[in-house]
Parts: sequence; structure tokens; C-alpha cells
Amino acid sequence: MGSHFLTAWRFWDSIYYRFTRLQYVDVENGNLFRVVVKPYRGETIITSDGVRLERGDLYAKLHLYNVGVACLLRQYSINKGLGTGLVGELAILKKIRNSFPALSSFISDHPRSSEIKALMGITFLNRGVEKLGFETKELSNPLISQLKAHLFKFILICCHPQGWTRLKEKSRPLVPKRVYISKDAFVHRFKAEGIHG
Repeated sequence: MGSHFLTAWRFWDSIYYRFTRLQYVDVENGNLFRVVVKPYRGETIITSDGVRLERGDLYAKLHLYNVGVACLLRQYSINKGLGTGLVGELAILKKIRNSFPALSSFISDHPRSSEIKALMGITFLNRGVEKLGFETKELSNPLISQLKAHLFKFILICCHPQGWTRLKEKSRPLVPKRVYISKDAFVHRFKAEGIHG
């Protein structure tokens, strides 16, 4: 079921991409991020370095390339037996972290870079993000949280050979969180890695 599901998902994702303003960061090198720069519509957020993100301010909305993440999840589960466990999650987080230098360059080179105040996304892969400079915040809308949780469970079931069993064995609840960081803090932290790496 997993391979057929991923094939169908890739097809749907290609259609979705055509009708959104999402931009790939560096698809040729397997970067896991897609980005859209847009006005912020939520409650005011103040980052740890004092940047205020208010309604109408520009921010970079981060979208993980979920098809790519799902392929990694399936690859880890089949080849290494990692899947949905802590080791598999950390392996995916490492791949995400390796995507940050190119993302930093993308943000710095954006035509409206000087107006962008922060980067923000919603993800289940929020364990350990503080070590990367990000902050986390619970979602204020429980309906959105539940919908995203159900979607992620469905992905696990479809992409992992023992998806349902692994899902029942997980002791940590699947809770999506908002993750965010100021643009200046992100660029300062990761752009140098892209230059020297």
C-alpha cells in the first residue's frame, strides 16, 4: 500500500504546487523545504531575541516537503527498521537541519528579505527544535490540531510497513506545534554554514 500511496501523493502534490505560491528552496539537492512569503494573520508573537511579529507583518511560512519526508520515513522503516521511533525521527530531523543553510540563503536573497520578520511553520517533528534556535507554541485552534493529527496518523499507516502497530505503540502523543524563529537569528545561525560548507 505504501508505494501506491506515495505515487498517488506525488501526483496530487504536483497539482497542489501548481496552484499555490509555494517555492522550492533547492529541490535539485533534496532540500525538504518549500516556502511562501506572506502577511501574518495570527496573534502577536515575540521571539526570544525581541522581534515582534504582528498582523500584517511579512513572514516566511515554512512547508516541509511532506512527500519527501514520507519517502524518508518509508526508506528508514524498510532498510533500517527505524520508522516512527525516536531514532527514525532524529534521522529525519538531521535531514531537515541539513536543509537549513540553503533555506537561509533563499531567505537572504528573497526580493523582500528586508521586510521578512520571522520564519514559522507547523509540524509534529518539534522535539529538539530548541537546540536549533526555534521556539514552539501550542496551536490555539484545537480543530486544526486534531485535523493535522489525523492526517499524520493516516500518513504513518500508509507509509510504514507496520504503521498501525507502530502508531499504537507510540507513548508520546502526536501533537502538532507552531515552530518559529526570527529571520535575523535564523540567517545569522545558518547562512555561514552554507558559505563554508
